[in-house]
Amino acid sequence: MAVVVKGTGMYVPANKVKNDDLPESLQTSDEWIRSHTGIGSRFIASEGETNTILGAASAKKALAAAGITADMLDLIIFTTTTPTYSGCPSDACLLQAELGADKAACFDLLAACSGFVYASDTAAGLLERRGWKYALICSTEILSRVVDWTDRSTCVLFGDGSGSAVLENTAATGTDCGNRGLKTVILNSVGSGAGALYIEHGDKIKMDGHAVYNFAVGSIASIIESLMEKESLTLDDVDMIVCHQANSRIISAAAKRLSIPLSKFIFNMEEYGNTSSASIPMTLASLEESGTLKKGMRIIVAGFGAGLTSGGGVIIW
Repeated sequence: MAVVVKGTGMYVPANKVKNDDLPESLQTSDEWIRSHTGIGSRFIASEGETNTILGAASAKKALAAAGITADMLDLIIFTTTTPTYSGCPSDACLLQAELGADKAACFDLLAACSGFVYASDTAAGLLERRGWKYALICSTEILSRVVDWTDRSTCVLFGDGSGSAVLENTAATGTDCGNRGLKTVILNSVGSGAGALYIEHGDKIKMDGHAVYNFAVGSIASIIESLMEKESLTLDDVDMIVCHQANSRIISAAAKRLSIPLSKFIFNMEEYGNTSSASIPMTLASLEESGTLKKGMRIIVAGFGAGLTSGGGVIIW
C-alpha cells in the first residue's frame, strides 16, 4: 500500500503575453530572454482573477481526473507565494468553500517554488497517520502582481497559473496500486540565504540572480543524485525528471554536472515562464493530459526556491 497521485489538473489565465509583447521600455528582446532563460511567454491573470478562481479551476480538473468529488476530500493543502490575504484566512479555506469540500482539513504551506514537493510529503504523512483517503494539493501563483514591471531582470521571468493533484492513500481505500506511489522524498532549507530572493510586505520581488542560480544548480544536482542513490536507481530506471521550471540554463547546468542527457529532463518554461510552486504540478498535469505520462513510469521531481528551500522526490506514476 502507498500514497499515489490519483489525478492532476492545471489552469492558466486567458491572457498570454509573449516576449515581443513586453513593454519597449524594458529594453530587452525575445532573442535575449529566450537565450538567457528559455522563456518565450507567460500567462497573466486579469484584475478580477484570484487564487481561488485559478485554484478551483485546476482543482476541479484534478478531481475529475481522479474520479472523486470534492466532498470526499479529507485534506486540502494550498501552496502559494502570493496569498489572497495576509495571514488569514488561508487560501486553502477559501478553496474549500468554493469546491464544497466540507469535511476537509485545510491549511496553506509556504515553501516558495519547492512548495509542491513539501506539500506532497506533508499530505502523504497525514494521510497515512490519520487513515484518511484523499488529499488535494493546489499550488497557485499570481506572480504578475508582485513583480516590478520596470525591472527587466525579474519581470520577464514570472507568470501566473495553477496546478493541482489529488493524492490517494491506497491503504485506506483498499486499492491495489502495485509498486506505484510516492517513494523517497528529500527536503532541505538554507535560511542563511533568505536575502537572495524575497518579497517585502506590499512590495515587489527582489532577487540576487547569481546567488539563486548557484543554489539552484547545486540543489538540483545534489537532490537527484541522492534520490537515485537512496532508491538504488540507474539512469535507465528513470523515465523523466521534472524540475521547477525557472530557467533552462539552471536545468541544463545541473544535467551537465550529473552527466545526465537533457532528453531525460522536461522543459516547458518556454510556454509558461516561472510559476513558482505551481510549475511542477502544472508540468505533471500537462504531461498527463497529453498522454506522455503513463502508469508505471518512474519520475524524479525537484524544486528549489526562496527560503532558500529545495526538495525532491521519486514517484512511480
